[in-house]
Amino acid sequence: MYHGKKKFTFDDPEDSYWNESGNGSTASSLFDDLPSKQWAARVAVDNLFDTKDNTQPPPPPLTHPTTTAPQTRQAADADRTQINLASAPPLSREKLVDNFLHSRAAAGRGVSGMSMSPERALPGAPSITSECSASSLPSEAQRLDLDYSRLRAEHRKLQKHLETVRHERFRPLNVKETIRRLMRGDPVSLDLYRTKAEKMELLDSAIDHVDSQVIQPVVLFLKRTLSDSIFRSILLEKKEVAEEYITHLKRHKDYAELATTLFCLGRNADAAMIEYAAALKTKMPEQKVKALRNVCQTAFSDPQLAHEAGLVSQHASLLEMQIAIEAGDAQSKSDIFKQFPRNAPLVGQSAVATLYYCSLYHYDLPMTSQANPQKIREFLGISEKEFRWTAASALTRQSRWPDIERLLQPKGVMGAIQQKALQANTKLVCPFSWNNLFYVLHSNTSLPPKDVIFSSLFLFVIFN
Repeated sequence: MYHGKKKFTFDDPEDSYWNESGNGSTASSLFDDLPSKQWAARVAVDNLFDTKDNTQPPPPPLTHPTTTAPQTRQAADADRTQINLASAPPLSREKLVDNFLHSRAAAGRGVSGMSMSPERALPGAPSITSECSASSLPSEAQRLDLDYSRLRAEHRKLQKHLETVRHERFRPLNVKETIRRLMRGDPVSLDLYRTKAEKMELLDSAIDHVDSQVIQPVVLFLKRTLSDSIFRSILLEKKEVAEEYITHLKRHKDYAELATTLFCLGRNADAAMIEYAAALKTKMPEQKVKALRNVCQTAFSDPQLAHEAGLVSQHASLLEMQIAIEAGDAQSKSDIFKQFPRNAPLVGQSAVATLYYCSLYHYDLPMTSQANPQKIREFLGISEKEFRWTAASALTRQSRWPDIERLLQPKGVMGAIQQKALQANTKLVCPFSWNNLFYVLHSNTSLPPKDVIFSSLFLFVIFN
């Protein structure tokens, strides 16, 4: 007995095309060429039966008497039964086939105990094949045709969606949506904004949100896609954009681009200091001198920066002097370098440290020597107060007390000063504090002689 399968239906309206009826054009097309399908099924079953006949031995001849007339007539009537499937309705075809098979089975049971010919023992193979195929073949073909129709509809739907996505792929998002994604940190493509008007609209919207996380990507996008002249004009017009771009350059230590941007914005002093700081990062002393000379001629060429340019020039001259003194001391075999070993190289030290170094190791050199402390004071513009204090500290380390007295009484004027102070009863000012001098004198490991202490105390009483 045939048992029909329950069909599955979709509730979603978008998938309603899957719920197609099996009684439509698809079902009617299954029996358009029914005779050819029956013939193909008969050939397949004949081949199957021929194979079985070849593999089994032929049956022995029957000795039973032939069938009676009523039985023969019943089998003939069953053979003459024909089912016109092409003209029957689609829903009654399966019932007709089932009735036919039941009648054949009953006829076979009725003559099972009688002798019959091999041709009448069972229904003909082509007849069974034709009727059985009529019930099984349409359902399979119907299912295949229905699946094909559904897949074709799904393909059209996906193709339409793909065309829509491909079309929208090269269209920029709304500016508000782009800003929202930037604020959330979501990935977004800014390259779809091609015209200058679209880019400026995006920049204005980013500035309105006052968020560095939004402004910085937009500014870098404009820097990458716009010409330098247009980008510089935008920096001049919009202060927020300029500050954000400068902060980005400082964070990534792009000093060359930072100095160029500051010069374009008219901030020459800031740009000059950036180039000066970049020149100081040079490792080799000779190359550092060249970099400082170049900065002095270019970055500090503004007349308003004349004072700063002089300081940079003095820095370069100090480096040149330190390089020369360091080269000479490296080959020197003086005992003072053994008595007071050097703890650090001279190159790169400050002006006061250089003066202290020369007062410690080269105090007795003539004025023609480049390392003479007095010449260094004049060359670097060090004041008299700084010179006396620094030289007294270096001489105290060597316990050169007579030189300290001479240092405190320059040019032999000390007696005249004391006499003038006693006569006019006026107060004289020492170049530096006498308390500091006593501290320097007593900070040495060896105490100064008593005459030096008495002389210092005498001067302290006179000046104070």
